[in-house]
Amino acid sequence: MKNVDEYAFAPLKVTEVSFRGVEVPAPRSGHRIVCDQNKMYCFGGYNPTLPETPRNSPDRTQALPLFKEMWTFNITTRRWKLHRNIENMPSELASNAMILYGGKYIMIFGGTGAPFGHKCSNDLYVWCTDPPDDKVFKAEALGVKPPGAYGQAITCYKGHMYTVGGTNGFAYNSDIFRLDLRTYTWDQVFIATGHEYEPMGRYRHEVVKVDNKLHVLGGGTGDWAFELMDIPVFDLDTAKWSRLEAKADTSMSEPLAPLARKCHSAVQIDTPGGTEVFVVGGTDGVGVFDDIWKLNMKTLQWTVIRDAYLPHGLYFHSAAVTPQGCMYVFGGICPRDPSNSRTNTLFKMWVTIPKLNEMCWEALLHYYPNLEKANRAHLRSLGIPCHFLDRLEQ
Repeated sequence: MKNVDEYAFAPLKVTEVSFRGVEVPAPRSGHRIVCDQNKMYCFGGYNPTLPETPRNSPDRTQALPLFKEMWTFNITTRRWKLHRNIENMPSELASNAMILYGGKYIMIFGGTGAPFGHKCSNDLYVWCTDPPDDKVFKAEALGVKPPGAYGQAITCYKGHMYTVGGTNGFAYNSDIFRLDLRTYTWDQVFIATGHEYEPMGRYRHEVVKVDNKLHVLGGGTGDWAFELMDIPVFDLDTAKWSRLEAKADTSMSEPLAPLARKCHSAVQIDTPGGTEVFVVGGTDGVGVFDDIWKLNMKTLQWTVIRDAYLPHGLYFHSAAVTPQGCMYVFGGICPRDPSNSRTNTLFKMWVTIPKLNEMCWEALLHYYPNLEKANRAHLRSLGIPCHFLDRLEQ
């Protein structure tokens, strides 16, 4: 058998994913992605360097160069699909917050158009992935809605969606609002008043939820990036802030800690040893990072992944992790030249040791890359489980 790296399922190794087919999303930044067990979904994004779309194009938006698009990437067949003519798509298409809820509902909140901050959203949009809906549902919410903003983070807890921080392009906040997903009613959870115990306002941070607590990782303002060693923590039951100090990586001759950053990405997985978080790339406003760090949420121990790093620095990208434990990183800005070019490169990294059946499935796809063209009944007769064959469907 050939080396395991050839099938790209060796844990903590970054590999570039090659695409198949002719339909591929344009390079972009400021987009968001989420993953289910077999598909990655990409919404929105921005690229000011692309040629202007003709005015009679059905894909034209009012605020080019934003992408009013929802793409699906089939992880098994490595093919992209653009979902055309979806009704009720929002016009604010950059730096939204997005999560997958209930296994099949993509929830999109906030975001901005171009020029950034000119118009900011405080609406929630929901799109069903199974089966793909022909329209996006806009939640008509009651109560005290948060101000329009972008670059916030969202998560769900006990039937509520929480939004944390963000900016309108001028002011940055650390406020927390929540939306009751049963009644679609907003209420204020925490409004910052400038006390010392409160975290400074920020955007393009990441939020990790462990039990009833939100941990805020990094983020920044137009001028600042915040430390990853200093972690603000919000208790969702008591509505109080506290702070935790993370530990540097001491496995080398000198302690090593992740640098402050914003516009990075983070994914979390649950392991037998507790929740682990993987932080990828980002910028401090001067440098752009290609590193990948792991944070054990039980011990608050940071560990740099020495053998896993991006081929170049990256920020304003997006990352998501599958239920099987494979992380995908898509798009973003890479400083390969003075124009800070956008990219549509997709990277993958197993952040946990995959199950044996996942290893066998990827090996099979490696040797038979056109497996989706084979007769399903024949494949089933060979002993391939139905739940794997279902992944071949676009």
